[in-house]
Amino acid sequence: MADILKSKKVIKGSVSLYLKTPLLLKSGYDDMFSDSTIEKTYDDEHIHINGYVWASLIRRCADRIDEAFSNTIGKYSETDGVSPLWCEPSFIPLKSELYIRPGNAIDRKYATGKEGALFNDEIVAPGLKLKLHWNFFLSPEYDEDKIKDLLLKTLWVLNAGIENIGGGWSYGMGRLGVENVRIKILDLTNEKERLHLWRFDDETLKDAQKLSLLDIKMPDIKKPWETIHVEASILPGQMLTISSSYPAFDTYESYAEYPDSFVYQGYRIDENGNLKAEHLIPGRTIRQALLSVPLERKLRTIGKDVICDSLASFCECDKCREYRKKNKSGDSPQCVCLKCLWFGSGGKGGIIAVTDAFVKDVDTKIIHRIHLCEHSMQNINLFSGEYLTKGRFAFDIIIDKKDKEQHAQRLIQELVWLFNQMTNTANAPPGWYRIGATSTATGQIVILKEPEIKKCGVIDG
Repeated sequence: MADILKSKKVIKGSVSLYLKTPLLLKSGYDDMFSDSTIEKTYDDEHIHINGYVWASLIRRCADRIDEAFSNTIGKYSETDGVSPLWCEPSFIPLKSELYIRPGNAIDRKYATGKEGALFNDEIVAPGLKLKLHWNFFLSPEYDEDKIKDLLLKTLWVLNAGIENIGGGWSYGMGRLGVENVRIKILDLTNEKERLHLWRFDDETLKDAQKLSLLDIKMPDIKKPWETIHVEASILPGQMLTISSSYPAFDTYESYAEYPDSFVYQGYRIDENGNLKAEHLIPGRTIRQALLSVPLERKLRTIGKDVICDSLASFCECDKCREYRKKNKSGDSPQCVCLKCLWFGSGGKGGIIAVTDAFVKDVDTKIIHRIHLCEHSMQNINLFSGEYLTKGRFAFDIIIDKKDKEQHAQRLIQELVWLFNQMTNTANAPPGWYRIGATSTATGQIVILKEPEIKKCGVIDG
């Protein structure tokens, strides 16, 4: 790491961003300072993204293309000095972009909601505009053009969606898109230019070079990932419900009667800056019910050599058990359980993320049901729920191949097999792959076409 006290130049950057996917707030531990924590201000009128979050994001993106460069960012010691990268905290005004998303943990054994495992997430709708401002202090040993090029290529990685802010990586949260970047070099030996060091207004950046993402060439990726784009629909004749206990705030007039549960609707910001409600299948639901459960079932038929016996949050393979006897917590680096390596456990994160799926061409129907006593066959309860009876949706699956190339490739092969089963229902028992709150009776989906596999966010060829 360089000594920034010797810096005579600064690379000043200002990036216009937008949320590609929802942003999860307050994701850090209560008693710890986390690089993923994003909070509201005390008056609930702004989102606060501190400079540590931005610097961590740039560091993780840079690590995908140049480990030596990423190591210069955010490492602090008495001998090495401080990081040359300074990021300004962001305060983004809030109107009605914030909403509460209900959730429920899934029982691994029964693939149903865990009893008592209800929770609520505080979510910022996708489409929100953000700004990232930075100063990179150039010590004499830095190559000005090289550092500038690396910073721009880091933004390419950021836009590709492999790294996120705000937590919820596995559930597709916090992905950012790059609209444009303004970048310039400040001469710190010039008194007039020094006055602009901590300013990022239009006057300061009026002579900056303005670039779009198209102006940034794809970098040479050292730590790769793959993205699978999937298009699916509800099978004709099926019903599907991702339940919510309340309707969207702008759809009250569309209900002739109110059911006990509604098809879940999320929100996103349209091109005019207005908040729009749309039917939504959360990435969390797709990841757990549609991918994790079928693949775990297949692994268990293969045998204990590839999956642990435990249904608990921590892995219970032989390697992890021996590791915890000595280390008290966590999972072993030599863990052999594919379920935990792919989807994560209490001791480590997974390598697969799934984005939300907004449903198009929607038809819904309210179904009235009767709960009968299984002994007397008398009515116990009358209830109703809203179901999706028609709809198309698309989602992206991101598989991180960093440090786990072999395991990631095996997962991709299994996903291709799984989607082949869902492309034509003749490949699997009717109704085998289901999703939703009443998946024991409804919720079958079908994959519409062969999924697209993109290496590092780019389709081959």
